[in-house]
Order: sequence, then C-alpha cells, then structure tokens
Amino acid sequence: MQWTLKLARTQAGLTQKELAKKLDVSTNTYNDYENYKVSMRVDKAVLFSKIVSIPFDDIIFFKNNYTSSVV
Repeated sequence: MQWTLKLARTQAGLTQKELAKKLDVSTNTYNDYENYKVSMRVDKAVLFSKIVSIPFDDIIFFKNNYTSSVV
C-alpha cells in the first residue's frame, strides 16, 4: 500500500502542527509538504517515516508527475 503524507499523518494520530514540530519545521512548511507544493529533504523524509511508523518506501513523497531538474 502507498501512503500519502496526509494519510500517514492522520493514521499516526498527529495534527499538522504536531508533526511539523517533530520535523522541526514550521506548520506552513509542513502544509506545503503535505500538499506537495515543495518536497521534503531526504533527512526529513526519513524522520517522517520513523515518526509515523510506516516504511519509507511505502510513503509517497513526490507528486505523481514529479520530474527531476537534474540532468
């Protein structure tokens, strides 16, 4: 099963504010992550996975149409 950030957070019983604090980011920044406006750094994504107790590979961290700007 693939988990969105929002689904993973709610399954863990956390609010955006609580999860933002655990990730040491602002609530606005976390909201941007959850709405896929910006991408999490890998270290934050690994921490997110640990906080919500869902394997890293099962969480969707990017939009479906994400493409790397690195060539």
